[in-house]
Formats: sequence, structure tokens, C-alpha cells
Amino acid sequence: MNHLVTSIERTLAQIFDPAFLRVFILGMISTLVALAVAFFLAGALKGQIPYLDFDWGWLQALFDVAFGFVLAWLAALFFVPISTIFVSIFLDDVVDAVENKYYPSHRAGKRLGLWHLCYLALRLSFYIILLNILAVPFYIIFFWTGIGPLIIFYLLNGYLLGWGYYEMVAVRHLGVKEAGDHRKSIRGYVLFAGLGITILFTIPIVNLAAPILAAAIMCHVFHLTVRDRQANGHMFAQEYGRGGEERELNDI
Repeated sequence: MNHLVTSIERTLAQIFDPAFLRVFILGMISTLVALAVAFFLAGALKGQIPYLDFDWGWLQALFDVAFGFVLAWLAALFFVPISTIFVSIFLDDVVDAVENKYYPSHRAGKRLGLWHLCYLALRLSFYIILLNILAVPFYIIFFWTGIGPLIIFYLLNGYLLGWGYYEMVAVRHLGVKEAGDHRKSIRGYVLFAGLGITILFTIPIVNLAAPILAAAIMCHVFHLTVRDRQANGHMFAQEYGRGGEERELNDI
């Protein structure tokens, strides 16, 4: 997992670069808006849930705690996909900033564009919301274990976020099939990167920068791992190499 450590170190080292800082600030502003929208939606859903009043104080207190947990879970559930949608506007700029500094000979030959990025972000958001709702029975079943719901939450969302952010970066360089082949060959990296991204989204204050950091980290993971596959002669990785050469020729 040395590439993952390198990805995190390089991302943190670049935060104050002018090209990266601009996108970072705009992304954080967008994330703040996403956070406000997430709480609004969570509050609206809370209003649709019948609220019970109990005569026994201890039972009411227990219910209030459970209800607060549900509200926090709803806010977190909406925050991740909504912030991803907002920040997708700047994702091309984030990846360009990373590639210009660390991988100038392998910069993407194409930018995905706003509509393509919004489509990918919306699709990821749909899966996040749908699968987390479908997982509610499992959250309830394992609630008594204390740690069970957390394990389910992090594994499920780690997989989804790893896959989603990887795809947003990889399809700039590889075809859909080739990107899928590469993802399968580094599924461990994608999952652990996704787990790290999920953790970022659950840390107050840090979660404001989570989408930007996630895009940068996954960009590093992609480039570092595809270089390994290219060195080992994998056919799909050769397209990555040709893309970089073509970009270099265009820059001359």
C-alpha cells in the first residue's frame, strides 16, 4: 500500500500550490453549500417521520437519542453525494493541477467536461443513497453490536466512493473497458482509498475539503498504479503511455 501513502503525502503537499489552492477554496465553498442542502433535506425528511411522545422519561430520552442518530445519518447520507455533485464542477481542474505538477508527461488527453462529470457524480450519488437505504435493515440488525453499523457503513461507502472517484479520473486516460480492467487489478488500492475518503467525509471541518482531497488522492493512485502495470507490460496500460506521448507532441 506504499502508493496510497505516497498519494496522501503528495496531496497534502500540494494544497498550498496556487493552481490547487484556487480550486480548493472554490470546492470548499461548494461543499458548504452542499452541507446546507444536506441538512435541509435531512430536516425535511425528519418532518415526515412520525414523532412519538412517551410518558416514561427514560424511554423518551432513549427515543430522542435514536432519532438524533437517524437525523445525523440522513445528513451524512445526503452530504456525501450532494458535495460530490457540487465539486464535480471543479474535478477537471483538480486533476489537471495534480497532473501538471506530478505527471506532466501523462496529462490527460481530454477533459471530461461539466455534463459528463455531473452524470458520473449523479450516478454515484444514486448508488450511494439507494444502497445505504437498502442497507438500513442491516444497520438495525447489527445496531446492538455497537460497531456493526460502522463496519457496514465504511465498507459499503468505501467501495462506492473508491469506485466512483476512480472512474472520474481513469476515464480521462483509458477507455471504459480498459479503466475497468485496471480497477479490477488494483481493487485493494481502490477499496482502501475509498475507505480513506469515507473517513474524510465523516470528520467535521475536514469533510468540507473531502471531495477535493478525494479527487487528488485517487488521481495519484491511478497514475502510480498504472505505471506499475505499464512496466509489467499490461496491454491496457499501453494506452495510458500513448496518451501521454500524444499530449507531449501536442504541447510541442
